[in-house]
Amino acid sequence: MSTANIATLVAYDCWSLLEGAEIARVAWQGEDGIELIPVNYTVADGSLWFRTEADSSLARGTAGHEVVVEVDHVDLADHAGWSVVIRGGAELVDVLDVPDMLVDMRVWPTGAHTVFVRVEPDRVTGRRLWAARPNEGDA
Repeated sequence: MSTANIATLVAYDCWSLLEGAEIARVAWQGEDGIELIPVNYTVADGSLWFRTEADSSLARGTAGHEVVVEVDHVDLADHAGWSVVIRGGAELVDVLDVPDMLVDMRVWPTGAHTVFVRVEPDRVTGRRLWAARPNEGDA
């Protein structure tokens, strides 16, 4: 019988993993409960950034509020994966005030994604998970 192995990741490793991924889920406390939306994102200047439409529920719900952002990767062939969670405050940032590298940030959905949202992390945590090999741990 095999069991799963879990390792806690240090913040440096979490940020390295985030830089190699592209899709995250942003969660916040909405009027009717917890809201959760997938977004394209990027990492710059020690923060996580995404773009949205000015009148979207994502812009209205996250601006000036605490959010949780989760990014995962699963390797089904190797039965391994990782998860990184960022908790922090989200703020809308004017296009004139974003780092230059973000101005052409790619967003998959169509539409006028004119609003930049910066998540300033209060806490970054992560875990790596992999399946134990059969007979691992048997002595």
